[in-house]
Amino acid sequence: MPELAAAGKRGLGEVVVVAPDLGAVKLAEHCAAPLRAPVAVVRKTRQTGSTVRAEELVGDVESKPVLIVDDMISTGGTIEAAAHVLLEHGALSGITVVAAHGLLVDPAADRLAALPLRSLFVTDSLAQRASAAFPLEVHSIAPLLADAIGRLHQNLSVDDLLARS
Repeated sequence: MPELAAAGKRGLGEVVVVAPDLGAVKLAEHCAAPLRAPVAVVRKTRQTGSTVRAEELVGDVESKPVLIVDDMISTGGTIEAAAHVLLEHGALSGITVVAAHGLLVDPAADRLAALPLRSLFVTDSLAQRASAAFPLEVHSIAPLLADAIGRLHQNLSVDDLLARS
């Protein structure tokens, strides 16, 4: 995830890394540390399996580019709700989103297409189809998996790989 966040940060200057919910705070902090970026947190309430309501923001995003980081995007409801709160608090349009796993089940494509996204970065942990509706960039996890397998075959520790992810 930190490598994916670094790719998402390119060209943004001083960015605020955003956890779209309380469950993503540690991930956001982990991604923000190597970027030397502040962290903001959106508090949300899940109303149904695919509907969420973002209620408040902790952190300053006014007039700043934001980088939302999450473990996965399923229906896009969390990202949609977080993006609206960020924009209401003055974040710059052109939001970047980074997620390890892009499930992107219905209605994710429509939700993401309706947002002012600069880019969406996901890994190839799941097969992805190119989208004309939103800017999707897929990054391979093959080198990470190859490194892990090589270390296991050589009876080496994979601890530092876990710290990177």
